[in-house]
Amino acid sequence: MTPIDLDDAIERSLDGLMNNRLALLAGAGLSMAPPSNLPSAAAIAAEAKQEYDARYAGHRPLLSPQVEEQAEFFFGRGELPIYLNEYIDLDAFAGKPNDGHLAIADLLLSRAFQTVVTTNVDILIEGAGLQVFGNVFAAIDGHEAAAVPGDAKPLLKIHGCWHKDRNNTVWCEPQLGVPPVNERVQRSAIWLQNNLVNKDLVVLGYSTDWDYLNELIDQTMGTIAPSSVIVVNPAPPAAFTAAAPDLTALANRAQNGSFYVQVSGSDYLDRLRLEFSRAFIRRALAQGSGEFEAVTGNPPSPPTLDAPTASNEDLWQMRRDLLGCKPNKPARSPVPPHEPAVGLTILQIRAAGGVPSGSYWEVGGRFVRVLRSPNAFLHTLEGTYRWDMPPVAAPHLVVAVGAEDVFLPTDLVRRPDGSIARGAGPGWMTRATFEASL
Repeated sequence: MTPIDLDDAIERSLDGLMNNRLALLAGAGLSMAPPSNLPSAAAIAAEAKQEYDARYAGHRPLLSPQVEEQAEFFFGRGELPIYLNEYIDLDAFAGKPNDGHLAIADLLLSRAFQTVVTTNVDILIEGAGLQVFGNVFAAIDGHEAAAVPGDAKPLLKIHGCWHKDRNNTVWCEPQLGVPPVNERVQRSAIWLQNNLVNKDLVVLGYSTDWDYLNELIDQTMGTIAPSSVIVVNPAPPAAFTAAAPDLTALANRAQNGSFYVQVSGSDYLDRLRLEFSRAFIRRALAQGSGEFEAVTGNPPSPPTLDAPTASNEDLWQMRRDLLGCKPNKPARSPVPPHEPAVGLTILQIRAAGGVPSGSYWEVGGRFVRVLRSPNAFLHTLEGTYRWDMPPVAAPHLVVAVGAEDVFLPTDLVRRPDGSIARGAGPGWMTRATFEASL
């Protein structure tokens, strides 16, 4: 594997996103990053051993300190569900999604990742999806992955799911040879062989003591040769190669090279999401450049065509506005619609001295939100978005690009508490009215 720096890794991965070629393989290290802080295998094994030895000390041999050997002991007795329900904390895999989980969820919902495969049994990616207003479709085998609705991209959990089927999550090697796990593995292997052909693959999250479970990767992905592989890991390459030989072999099978970047998976994903959002915004602005020149007689200056420097949260909200997402709906497209008027509006704001402020634009002392609103009416939009912008955080003005004003009163809207009220909020303008005000 060729060592590369973070900038190079992000550029390569962004190319994969733009060309609908990027897939992700994520391990337990992702969920051990803060603020998720899920426990290590050693911590789970120590807690289970303490409880078992306290129950049976002096009457049975002491339990192994290794989690795989513990699971194999109970599995051999036909009591794996007892181990999982009595000795493993039922909340062991609950936590707060970190930036990496949010990035995966957003990029899956946006259909930028073609698929995500994980060895984690937690539901932190699914939980992160709810934070960005979408349902991540999780599958535990290839049949479920193939059945995700519409054009959604699946999350394939090859070790099972603590929430969907806790008793059949994978904890030891003997499980791989008997139903239902061996059947799931076979179905997943077939699906992955079909869906990772000519894909660029990112591998991250494998710097933990859960690495013994990686042998399942050989069964599901042992014959796959991706187009390229980027391994993201905070440990030196030699340490990764020693800890994860199957993953190293997968990287070495890449047809167009394998690369290694020594950073944390969460940091890498957070940066990738940021650059994806900035590229999305640049594309939307570029669509308006020709119209800007036609209107003003001059091309837009290069700085106004670049995406603003902002947080992931603000750029995500800006992407949603450029797509015209309704309140509590996710961004579900990797590219902006081809509507030059949206880009033109922002270019005109910037040409008038406007600067980004969060997900809004500050121009002439006003905070302005630019919202794609094709074939809509202002009075309807104002009612729809009333509670999307609480007065304390609302802009002064919302420019509804593509909407018409038929001069009807704002629709009455129902508050979350059930009462009907108008409340305070921003002013609303069509694009033409706003352009005249500039």
